[in-house]
Amino acid sequence: MCSINHDLKAIFIHVHKTGGTYISYMLHKYYGFKNYYLRRPDHDVFCLNKKKTTKYINYENRIHGVLNYYKTSSYINKKMGMTPQKWNSYYKFAFIRNPYDKLVSAWYHINRYNIPFKNYFNLINRCNDVEYIHMFLPQVRNLINEKKQLDINFIGRFENLENDFQTILKNIGIKKIIHEVEKKMNKRDHDLFYKYYDQDTLNLANFILKEDFYYLGFKKFTNINDFYNEYKEKDNQYNITNNLEFNKNEIEIINEIKQISNENNNYLSETINDNINKNVNENINENINENINENINEDINEDINQLINELIDQKEITNNNILESKYGYCI
Repeated sequence: MCSINHDLKAIFIHVHKTGGTYISYMLHKYYGFKNYYLRRPDHDVFCLNKKKTTKYINYENRIHGVLNYYKTSSYINKKMGMTPQKWNSYYKFAFIRNPYDKLVSAWYHINRYNIPFKNYFNLINRCNDVEYIHMFLPQVRNLINEKKQLDINFIGRFENLENDFQTILKNIGIKKIIHEVEKKMNKRDHDLFYKYYDQDTLNLANFILKEDFYYLGFKKFTNINDFYNEYKEKDNQYNITNNLEFNKNEIEIINEIKQISNENNNYLSETINDNINKNVNENINENINENINENINEDINEDINQLINELIDQKEITNNNILESKYGYCI
């Protein structure tokens, strides 16, 4: 499979089990690439198949990799809007992976019948083309053109996937990285790859993928003890680095929690104080209002009583005056 962006003049060549699903997904979703998964009409002839393959097989075969398969088909080029000039001028990039690691990842991916890793090598001549291209086809076959020349502008490493991917994006003119960096795809949980090997499987891997060791510069091991020691040491260093990073992150998280806790405590204290002050003020105001009301009520009652008494006195005087004037005497 390959992905193309004609505006950026860039082509991604997808090599199986090297992080290609992640790369093609991000290219399509965020950076305007279109993915092509095509089969050429002359597939069986071009791939030297002795018998006709099923319609479920697209470009997968046992001889040609992606670049040569797509580039040399007029049918596919028409579908993708490609020409020989574009193939020569566009920026082509791909990813590769440690062959020993890739073998284990591919076996784990396509192993439908729980066949042990060691026994799976016996199926090299009996597995279908999809299984074969995942596990046994040398990676370098995907990167060579019709002249058997390595024809890729940038070869990234699976072991440095995200950093290399962002370098590629900058190289093709992407100014802002907008994809989901932490997103994982097709992730499998299995033991570290070197633990699956013994001397026999190491020898088989060296023979089957000898092109990758020769042309792509991967380190080849002939002795299983050297193989174990090399990758066990790398594993230990990786764990130490991860633990240090984890401890660093853990400390940062603890400090953040402390800061948040302090902020919450300060906020809580301020809130409590505010509530206390508010309640105190409300109580004071209530008491003041209550006392004022009582005093006012007392004053009013006193004034009313005084007024009533005055009215009564006035009434008595008036009545007496009336009687005196009428009868000539006072009662």
